[in-house]
Amino acid sequence: MDTPEAERPAAAPTSERPMAPDFPTRQALARQLVARYAGIVDDPEALIRCLLEPLPTTFWRNPLRLSREALTALLARSGIEALPMSWNPDGLRLASDARPGQHWGFMAGLYQVQEEVSMLPVQLLDPQPGERVLDLCAAPGNKTAQIAMAMANTGTVVANDSGRGRISAIRQTLKRLGLMNVAITLKDGQSYPSRAGQFDRVLVDAPCTCEGTFRKVRVPQLVSDEFRQRTARVQERLLRRAVQLVRPGGRVVYSTCTFSPEENEAVVDAVLRDHRGALRLLPAHVAGFDAASGLTQWNGQRFDDQLRGSLRVWPHWRNTGGFFVAVLEKRGSARVSDDAATYFQPPEEHRDWLKPLTERLGIPEAVFSRVQPVKRGARHLHFLPADHRLPLAPPPEMLGLPAVRRKSLPLKPTTAAVLLYGDQASRNWLAVDDAQFRAYLRREDAELREAQLGHCEQPGYVVVRYQGVTVGLGQLIRDRDAPRAWLRSLMPKAWSLNVPEQEPADPDQ
Repeated sequence: MDTPEAERPAAAPTSERPMAPDFPTRQALARQLVARYAGIVDDPEALIRCLLEPLPTTFWRNPLRLSREALTALLARSGIEALPMSWNPDGLRLASDARPGQHWGFMAGLYQVQEEVSMLPVQLLDPQPGERVLDLCAAPGNKTAQIAMAMANTGTVVANDSGRGRISAIRQTLKRLGLMNVAITLKDGQSYPSRAGQFDRVLVDAPCTCEGTFRKVRVPQLVSDEFRQRTARVQERLLRRAVQLVRPGGRVVYSTCTFSPEENEAVVDAVLRDHRGALRLLPAHVAGFDAASGLTQWNGQRFDDQLRGSLRVWPHWRNTGGFFVAVLEKRGSARVSDDAATYFQPPEEHRDWLKPLTERLGIPEAVFSRVQPVKRGARHLHFLPADHRLPLAPPPEMLGLPAVRRKSLPLKPTTAAVLLYGDQASRNWLAVDDAQFRAYLRREDAELREAQLGHCEQPGYVVVRYQGVTVGLGQLIRDRDAPRAWLRSLMPKAWSLNVPEQEPADPDQ
């Protein structure tokens, strides 16, 4: 092990929770897995114990919507205690077995659930507002969303994946979080076209043997050495392509969720040798997150000494999953050329499509001063940042944030646009109580009280708020023959939660 004994943090405490029914099988698999790495891990027995425990749940707040303190307080009202991460200013870790993915705040786009170590690559990629960034293997989209957030919804993020079935998860995540600076492409990353133009930064979160996810896989499986080698060859081709696509002076981050040196240090070492003098390895250090150094040798094979600067995460060090990250910089200095990208310049009349947001909901037009409205077909208007630069190829499968839809008249604002801008609506919004909100989550109608309609001018689309937070879009319906009103839920089916009609009884009462 390259890390000196004195620099190693203490092993994470073990859990008191009962073992899973398949524990003997998992234990045997864990021992077999760890035996392969006994010579490079500091405490094999501690690693085995950690692999047999449940993985803590972690997530990060949506900085476009609220502060970490506000999110912590909101979750506490539902009995969910969340503790701040020391190294990630947006990150939170649950102090209980609560499931934040089942809380309404997730549906409302207030946060994104993601494993703690999976947040490291984007932290080290360090994307900046206005840049052009490629996520070469993007599904399911958590890291893409991190990148887009770090860029404050500006610039260009290209989220690419090779599987059409996997990009639907990226779409839903981007819409729920209100991210407009992302274009999704469908292409094998090993042959991503140079016509896409150069990028300031490229993330290669490569497909791997996933040994580091042992704790969250219900039935873990070990792989053969032959499969490991085949996977490593794909990883090398992905990393080489990323190096070709990044501009001089740009940064490439390579990451996997496996312990295997064949897929980690050996892959980076091969690419460094192929580009000798043109690449350098930057220290992969995250303040407040202690991790092991990368290896410089494995099974008789020596690696470039720079690989000491890569980052290895052993689960028992911080009670996490396993991970590997290396940060490469392409020598030289140059800006991304506009010649390799195109701007979508929408006709001015497309701004008429903003009326459902500006006129119906009273959102100030100035809010959209740095937004490009772009029509996608005859029925859809999407929002892009004004500085968005698309790849010339491949064509995007999804572009920006769906904002307005023409299914019938009047034009309909999307839930995604309402979640992003609804807090700024000055009219045609209403606040719902607990029972009405549960009906809204079940996509059912709820009768309203006249006192709730003070900001509603007439029937039609309305912004729905709960506990002071915009949670989506609804439709106000009035009875023609009686002074009664209803809220029709327009929450997307894909986001609906299994919500009981009444809150469960308090066991302490």
